[in-house]
Amino acid sequence: MKKLAAHADVIIENAPPGQWDEWGIGYRQLSQLNPRLVYAWVGQLGQWGPLKDKPGNLDPTAQAACGFVHGTGAPVAFGGTPTRSGWWMCDQVGGTGAAIGIMTALNYREEVSGRGQFVEATGAAGVIRILDYNWGWYGVDGSIRPRYGNWDLAINIYAVNPCKDGQIMVGGGHDRLWYRIWRTVGKDKPEVEQHIVEDPALKEVTARLPHYKQVETYTSLCEWMKDNTRSEAETKLQAEEVASGGVSFIDEVCEFPHYKYRGHLEIIDDVNYGKVLIGASAFLGQRTPGRVKWIGRPIGQDNEDVYRRLLGFTKADMDNLKAKGVI
Repeated sequence: MKKLAAHADVIIENAPPGQWDEWGIGYRQLSQLNPRLVYAWVGQLGQWGPLKDKPGNLDPTAQAACGFVHGTGAPVAFGGTPTRSGWWMCDQVGGTGAAIGIMTALNYREEVSGRGQFVEATGAAGVIRILDYNWGWYGVDGSIRPRYGNWDLAINIYAVNPCKDGQIMVGGGHDRLWYRIWRTVGKDKPEVEQHIVEDPALKEVTARLPHYKQVETYTSLCEWMKDNTRSEAETKLQAEEVASGGVSFIDEVCEFPHYKYRGHLEIIDDVNYGKVLIGASAFLGQRTPGRVKWIGRPIGQDNEDVYRRLLGFTKADMDNLKAKGVI
C-alpha cells in the first residue's frame, strides 16, 4: 500500500475508524510518503466522536438515525408509518458528498496549497444536509415537522394524487397557478371550480395550509382527476401552463422519448457482464461529457495491470501475494 500510495492522487477507504492507522497505512503515515495525496474515508459514523466505533450504521439505519425516515410516509391519520427510501439514499448522497469533497481537495491542491488532505463523508451527514426546512421548523420554536405523505405542509396544491390510471403530480405553489388549476378543472366540472374559487377561506396561500382545507381542495381535485388518465390530466393542465406530470413506471421511463433522446439511459456492453441497461452519467458537459466506463469490477480485476505497471511486480510476485491472502 505504501508503494502504491506514492503513485496515487486519491485513496478511498471505508475500514473501521482507526484500522488503517493501526496498520501503519492511515493518512498520517501515507501523507508523509506522498504529501500530495488526497485521502478520503467514507463510512457510517465518522472517524471520531463518541459513537465512532458503534457498528452497523449502514444505509437503512443511517436513514433512520438522521431524521429522514421519520418525515417520510403517510401521516398517522392516514394509517401511515415512517418509511425508509426505496433506494439506498444515504449511500448515494454520502458518496456524492465524498466525491465533491475529493474534487474540492484536488482543486485546492492544484490551485492553492500544493498538498493533499484528509476528506471524510458519511451517509447520515449527507442526508442531514438535504432535510430542508426541518431544521428551520425546529430552530424557530422547537416544532417537529410531521409526516404528510404525498401532500405538502407549505404549499396547497403541491402533491401526488390518484387519477384514472395511476397517480399524477400537480404543482400550484402560488395564486396564479392555483387559479389556473381550477380553471382547468372548471372546463369539465364548473361546479367544482365554483365551489373552490368562491370560498373566502381559500383566497390566500397561507389560508389553504390547515389540514382540513387541504382535504377539501384535494378531494375536489380528485373528483376531476378520477375521470382523467395521467396523460389526459397532464395535457389539460399544461394547456393552462400548470406544472404537472404523471407518476411514471420504470418501463415508461425507459421508453420516454425525451429521456431516450437525451441519453439518460444507456445499454453498456460490459466486459464482465455483457449488455446491461443502466442510468447514464448524471451530467452533460460541452467539453467534458460524463461517461460510464464500467458498471462494477470483480475483486482483483485490475490487480495485474496495477501491480505490474506501478510496482513492476512479476507473475511470481502476484502468485506469492495471492497465496498469502494479501491480494
